[in-house]
Amino acid sequence: MSGMEMVIIGALFSGASAAAEGRAKVEAAEYQRNSYYSQARQAELKGRTDALAYKREGIDILRNVQKTMATANVRAAAGGLAPFVSGESTAMINIASMRGAADEFSIQSDNASLAQSMAQAQADNLRQAGDVGVQMARKNARIGFVQTMAQAGLMGGFTGNAVPMNSGSMNPINLSGGQTLAGG
Repeated sequence: MSGMEMVIIGALFSGASAAAEGRAKVEAAEYQRNSYYSQARQAELKGRTDALAYKREGIDILRNVQKTMATANVRAAAGGLAPFVSGESTAMINIASMRGAADEFSIQSDNASLAQSMAQAQADNLRQAGDVGVQMARKNARIGFVQTMAQAGLMGGFTGNAVPMNSGSMNPINLSGGQTLAGG
């Protein structure tokens, strides 16, 4: 086996080794991406859960104001007042109760929307991180393969009859059988 054949075999072995190492890194990045995707799904579910909790609180506020208004109407009726006449103290109490409840319900609705929006943003960030990690692993695997092949070629591929790059003259490269590559 000639020296050049050994160099080629060595380069192929180095290239195969670099390719296997690059594939392992890409697979690790894919596993990490899958982990990020799972975390993104959990973030979305948590956002939905939080949003539902805020909506429940808003509904509880409305139920409580209904109870307050019913209690005010019953007391007014028991005290000899007309509970459903506008301008009476009972109507004023009910309006004030509804105004406060409406404000609180609106705040809870906004909190629910914010919880879902924040969860979706977090999920999108996690998915993007996973995708970018895989892209970078693939790019680094390609770069590592090219570097390995270049190093293997530089270490053993240019010995023997090669023309020096800085010689300035056209020295022929001797091939087997007495032929020359330049001019002959």
